Amino acid sequence: MCFSASASFGASAVLAATGIATIIKAKTIPHHLFACIPLVFAIQQFAEGMLWLSLKHTGYEWGQSFFTYTFLFFAIMVWPVWVPLTIRMLEKNIKRRKTMMYLLCTGIVVCAGSGYILYSNPVHPIAVADHIHYSFDIDLDKNYMQLIFALLYCTATLVAPFISSVKRMRWFGYMLIASSLFAIIFYNGFIISVWCYFAAVLSIIVLWIISGLRKELQ
Repeated sequence: MCFSASASFGASAVLAATGIATIIKAKTIPHHLFACIPLVFAIQQFAEGMLWLSLKHTGYEWGQSFFTYTFLFFAIMVWPVWVPLTIRMLEKNIKRRKTMMYLLCTGIVVCAGSGYILYSNPVHPIAVADHIHYSFDIDLDKNYMQLIFALLYCTATLVAPFISSVKRMRWFGYMLIASSLFAIIFYNGFIISVWCYFAAVLSIIVLWIISGLRKELQ
């Protein structure tokens, strides 16, 4: 993540183990898809760990572009869709499912827009002290697009846990909001990297949620 390659690799290893344990505990297809969150975060953090190596050590430059876009693919394209989708699949209340459908559509728009931005604007990862800043080559007159997509991104990823009737799901939402606020307040300029790291670590709570859902089926 933003602190060092070892921190990213360490988080990746813990999340991979947690993800496997969570998937094993899952009983249904919706459970399994939601349970994949820690494992997907593990892949994302591994990509940023490799990016750190490409920025700090000779011999790894070949992978800089690949790992940059791999990390950003998960960070700004996957999560706005994956979070509302998997939480909606767990939901049994019809009205809540309909509301979450709007969030899912919002996430799809963010995913498509983010994909266009990544495709049309080169991204330059910059190691600043112990952080990684992702610099997008976006014209100043397009800055409003970044704000709009940021608001839509937060709506898609942070609202669904509070609509869900699944026990413990709100704690997942609380942790996501806490990590995003922490990143905004203390690491402005490195938000993508920092928020994803803390959200990844906090996604261990997914194991707790799946454990609760498993008990309900017994």
